[in-house]
Amino acid sequence: MALPLEKALFVTSFLPVAVFKTIARVGQATWGQAKAAVLIGFFLALIQYVVSRRILKTNTYLEKAFLGFLLVGTIWVYLLPSKPAHLFVDHSVAILYFTLFVMTFLPQLFGYDPFTYAMAKLWYPPSVWEMDDFRLLNFRITYVWSGVFFACFLSSAWGQGKPLYAIIIPFSLCIGIGLVFSKKYPDYYLKRKYRIDPEEAAAVPDSLEKLIVGMPQAFNPEAAKDLKAEIQFLISGDDSGQWVLSISDNQCEVRPGRTPAPSLTIESPGEVWVKIARGEIDRPRALMEGLYKVRGDMSLLSRLPQLFGAKRKSEG
Repeated sequence: MALPLEKALFVTSFLPVAVFKTIARVGQATWGQAKAAVLIGFFLALIQYVVSRRILKTNTYLEKAFLGFLLVGTIWVYLLPSKPAHLFVDHSVAILYFTLFVMTFLPQLFGYDPFTYAMAKLWYPPSVWEMDDFRLLNFRITYVWSGVFFACFLSSAWGQGKPLYAIIIPFSLCIGIGLVFSKKYPDYYLKRKYRIDPEEAAAVPDSLEKLIVGMPQAFNPEAAKDLKAEIQFLISGDDSGQWVLSISDNQCEVRPGRTPAPSLTIESPGEVWVKIARGEIDRPRALMEGLYKVRGDMSLLSRLPQLFGAKRKSEG
């Protein structure tokens, strides 16, 4: 999870634009106020960018978008003649939403991480960053935000800066669609993809040792193909213990102890792993929330539902 300082920098990334809009008064300021607003906003955005780069060694897409927006605004206002220069301040809300639309729509088309994925790195542990589900969820959420920002741009441009179209409708879209989808969809997706039939869940042992020792009987050699790997289980809690699950030549066996070079290491309380196997906890969600830890081949972790246990219904 993100450190308090990282969260604070995420919040302050909105400050430059907020200050600019406050001073510019959504296009109702004097020309002197408008020029001061865009210049002050740009310097605040530049400070935010430099501070984040020094502390976090990276910058979010929001910081880049706000800096770019205010840089263009500064050049626009100070270098163009008065009449076209006024267009930036008068239509700054629409231009800002179009900037956010570009930020959420284009990067992934050129092979870069999507908007929400880049920010999610501040909130979730590195062990989940390369998981297929994590990336897929962020791609889908990013494209929803892209649609929301484009709708906000159209509303602001159509309303010509009127509060209903530039503030109320965009705010409603961001809260009612963007934030709600971002919050609800991951749980919906994971529950549908990793749900287990109640009858199959009832057949899963309620003891961690029985569960792991019985994994060879649940092994699906067709899903393994040419896989050769060793999975190290380091279990804590009431059912604490260490086991190695070995997969080779379409066969699987389990033994107690440790292996010197595991393909994947899973550290988990016994109670948590049993609940995951029974479908009571979504495995990706549990990993994102730090209920268990993994090291090694994340693609192997993603294949566990196909390799072992009750068959999940892959939907979503």
